[in-house]
Amino acid sequence: MSLFLATTLLLTQIGAAPGEAPVPVDVAGLAACEDSLDVAIFNAPRRPAATERLRLLITSERELSDARLVAVAPDGVTRDLPAEARGGPPWGWIGEIDRPATGRWRFALVADGAVAACQDVLVRPRPSGSNALGDEREAWRSRIKWERDTENLYALWIERLFDAPVDEDISWNPLSQALSDPERNTLYNYMGLGEDSGAEGAPRMDPDCADFPYFLRSYFAWKLGLPFAFRPCRRGNAKRAPTCGEPLTNDMPAEGETRLTAYARFARKVAATVHSSSLRSLPEDERSDFYPVSLDRRALRPGTIYTDPYGHTMMVGRWFPQTAGRAGVLMAIDAQPDGVIGRRVFWRGSFMFPADDAIAGAGWKRFRPVRRERDGTRELTNAEIAASIDYGDFSVVQWSKGKDGFYEMMDEVINPRPMPPEEALIAVVDALDQQVRRRVESIDNGEQWKRDNPGKTMVMPKGPDIFITAGPWEDYSTPSRDMRILIAIDTVLAFPARVKARPERFVLAPGEDPAAVATRMEARLREETRRRTIAYTRSDGSAWTLTLADVMARAHDIEVAYNPNDCAEVRWAAPEGSDERSTCTRRAPEAQRALMESTFRPWFRDRARPIH
Repeated sequence: MSLFLATTLLLTQIGAAPGEAPVPVDVAGLAACEDSLDVAIFNAPRRPAATERLRLLITSERELSDARLVAVAPDGVTRDLPAEARGGPPWGWIGEIDRPATGRWRFALVADGAVAACQDVLVRPRPSGSNALGDEREAWRSRIKWERDTENLYALWIERLFDAPVDEDISWNPLSQALSDPERNTLYNYMGLGEDSGAEGAPRMDPDCADFPYFLRSYFAWKLGLPFAFRPCRRGNAKRAPTCGEPLTNDMPAEGETRLTAYARFARKVAATVHSSSLRSLPEDERSDFYPVSLDRRALRPGTIYTDPYGHTMMVGRWFPQTAGRAGVLMAIDAQPDGVIGRRVFWRGSFMFPADDAIAGAGWKRFRPVRRERDGTRELTNAEIAASIDYGDFSVVQWSKGKDGFYEMMDEVINPRPMPPEEALIAVVDALDQQVRRRVESIDNGEQWKRDNPGKTMVMPKGPDIFITAGPWEDYSTPSRDMRILIAIDTVLAFPARVKARPERFVLAPGEDPAAVATRMEARLREETRRRTIAYTRSDGSAWTLTLADVMARAHDIEVAYNPNDCAEVRWAAPEGSDERSTCTRRAPEAQRALMESTFRPWFRDRARPIH
């Protein structure tokens, strides 16, 4: 380090809030430090240029106090760089410089006056990056490892990609809408190939729910040069768990003319191979793309996957911690068959867990770590994951206490402190409200299909295929969503009884009778659900408003309201002969309606769809 630079650093202090003393920088520490697996600094794009924005992505295994980002420019000038702090665990910070000067920069994360990590970044005069495959004959070449720092970066990237205030109802259609947003995607055009801004040959990212986690994980691995593996799997059923074959990896021969087309074809291979059963193998099955995790905040980080018994998949997006006045929220992200990517609050009404006597394949899981070794790519065993300092979260505890026990364990993770019952009630009503509002969009999409295909009748599959199939029915019908809404309605209606049964989970007044509190919650529930409204579009284009209480009261008719061949009024269970239903202009064919009533309704009535 030059004497000029050392003097400059000696005189530099980290900015402080007004009225506070600035915190001096440890010059020696800044000169000699580097990053580590515990506190790591990444730059994006991979090869920064003076003509572009430079992002610094910092991750940490531990929470750091008073963390600040310091930038030392090539000319030796040192300054604070505003940094956006993110979540935890893991913890992260994101800083940006627009059009940085050419030359070598040094960036440091300072916490409590000490330097926690440093990283040098070379900024070139102009963008560089070759789209040619060159001598690379793999789909892409593995350059770095999956370990603490890269797993933490993956979590930070997922959280930032889908972030929004807890009360905002936001969605993307398709996934590429989020990836092509440079304000969301911290790895936007990371490779310098225009891969997220419409370059020729770039992959089309429009997954359904089963493909969704694979697309994100492989996209991230491709960008950073990490190994990736996926397995072809045999579908399971109610009596047999899925089983999987040998893994396919990014080491497979490249199929493409460029790096972009090679990955695009790899992504299509992934989409054609994986399915809903790929995520539901037995918890201890090591021939699987996933492994089960413990129920704690470190394991349930952004990017951790939840797969339900019926094939729907969700991913942790962000945690909103419990506060003195509001319940905690675990916000998940999922993909629908019509391409919509949306956010979903974790609760019993939307995250279905296996029954006590069912095969224990569904639940919380993470991608099994993949290692690139001399003789090829290898997945870690369960024992290796459990013993690993980078992971250490293998566990089957989530199946140890049955279905009810699972939800109670999750409630204690999301809300470690008992809550006033009114707060807890609002939280479950909020979750139901969110599900009902998302159904409005799904039904509107089905109505648009009918307008685009006048006179056409959508074919309804036979048997359990109404839940999982392909084509327009998969894209626009709502049997899976309606099943979840029915379970959600049951869960909300059962809330007062839960207060009575588990009073230790609630803050009650000294000596207050739980039965009396339950009665009070019943009254508050009626009041709250009558206050909330949604509006849907009827067949004549007019809007009709329903209260949440109206929707809950129509649960019986919602059991047969998932068919897009029916008008929107029937989809919302408008009563026969009502003004609301007077605008209905079409019904599903009689044969379909009869089958829905005689064969399919029992599944919805019993809230237990067949597994296949």
